[in-house]
Amino acid sequence: MKLKKILITIAVIAFFLLLIPIILICFAFGLPAQYDMSFYGGMKIKTDRLNSVQDKKIVIIGGSSVAFGVRSDLMEQELGIEVVNFGLYANLGTKYMLDVAKDSINEGDIVIVAPEQNSQSLSTYFNGEAVWYSADGNFGLLNKVPWSDKGELFNSFLKFVSGKFGYWKDGKKPCPDGVYNVNSFNEYGDISYDRKYNVMSGGYDAGTPILFRNDVISKDFISYLNDYDKDLTEKGANVYFAFSPMNRLAVSDGEETILSYTKMLEENLECDILGNPETRIMDHEWFYDSNFHLNDSGSLVYTRQLVQDIKSLLGDYTPVKIELPDKPVEEDDDSNTSGIISEDLTENAKIFVLSGVDISTINGQVVLSGSWKIEGLTEYGKTLSEIKIPDTLAGLPVEVIEADVFAGNQNIRKITFGVNINSVGVEAFKNCSALEGIYITSLDPNSFHPANGILDGADKCFIYIPEKVFASDYLTDYFWGALINRLRSY
Repeated sequence: MKLKKILITIAVIAFFLLLIPIILICFAFGLPAQYDMSFYGGMKIKTDRLNSVQDKKIVIIGGSSVAFGVRSDLMEQELGIEVVNFGLYANLGTKYMLDVAKDSINEGDIVIVAPEQNSQSLSTYFNGEAVWYSADGNFGLLNKVPWSDKGELFNSFLKFVSGKFGYWKDGKKPCPDGVYNVNSFNEYGDISYDRKYNVMSGGYDAGTPILFRNDVISKDFISYLNDYDKDLTEKGANVYFAFSPMNRLAVSDGEETILSYTKMLEENLECDILGNPETRIMDHEWFYDSNFHLNDSGSLVYTRQLVQDIKSLLGDYTPVKIELPDKPVEEDDDSNTSGIISEDLTENAKIFVLSGVDISTINGQVVLSGSWKIEGLTEYGKTLSEIKIPDTLAGLPVEVIEADVFAGNQNIRKITFGVNINSVGVEAFKNCSALEGIYITSLDPNSFHPANGILDGADKCFIYIPEKVFASDYLTDYFWGALINRLRSY
């Protein structure tokens, strides 16, 4: 009798253990798509476009710089060849985009691989959770994932299911405002959202410097690209490597280093390089909200150069008809906020080294205008374990945390950002080994864009987001998505 009870207990436990994964699978594949209105939803538009073009085509593969930078309609008019914009999001990994596109490349096709100039895009990086988002409602894409990446896909399955179920249960699936909504894509896969000017503070994102050191591109990625080129060449296609658009203000290396890097690529890549980095390093006025995302006018400049390079490749020496636009310059805002020396400024000057504000005297009164930058900590500030960055000082917004303000600090444990922070240096928290939490107070994920390496050396640290916008806005945001494993709510 006792044995019978044990067997029944084992059977019941086994039943529920089998039932749990069945339920999870049903939630994952049976519930309506929840991520289809987010930027990830653009994957379906791009795969549909790729699979619908049966004739000779040009396929441009990369991250979001391709989506923001290419005008496919103008390329088709110039070249008489159909174009597929197959760039979506660096957080997915360049390799994933290449793997998905591979089976749809045919004889005579021209494939241009144009990843962003950073170590993540130029590696075999694969983000399983982001891939699940991109495949939601279009799960056939998962068949394109090679076995070497299936483990990562499996490990992130539970997070994907729990997130999807939560959105479905609450009836509030991610639907971001602005350019990162799926409706920003046109039928080619280009971003067609109205973006007139550079909206970055100072004209560039200081948190994502652009480097041309040889170790920026991994050996594994070079090997992968060479194998990819070999496979497609056997199919009769032609593969080329190209540089993405790059904000000149963010480029950290000089001409000699760039030339050396380009030579290294020429020596190690089996495919030819289309164009050169000098023509892809563009003035900041052409960019929009990142060092790789072009505005409307910038996309014309980049597309024009791309067409010119492809025409040379094809032996077509007819002039390019795309006209160069004038640089877009936003009109100056004459409504500068001004204020006088105040108690809050006096107190915070004991903690922070401040700059960025213009000081003048009008009728014998000190007047401040502009916005504040935090350049460093005072000796007293370096001793604090908790620091709160104010929203304003003397009535002016505190907007910028410079490159290495907290770097190497072994005392700081908690930092709270003011709502006006719009730029954070990539190494601002480097090697802050005691840091446990960075608390964001802004409800807008676009208030600033965190760099991928912003928590390097701060291994115990998480970034805390206000609970009411944590799941709805931050988790699926284009820029914050790259830090999804380091985000928490409060």
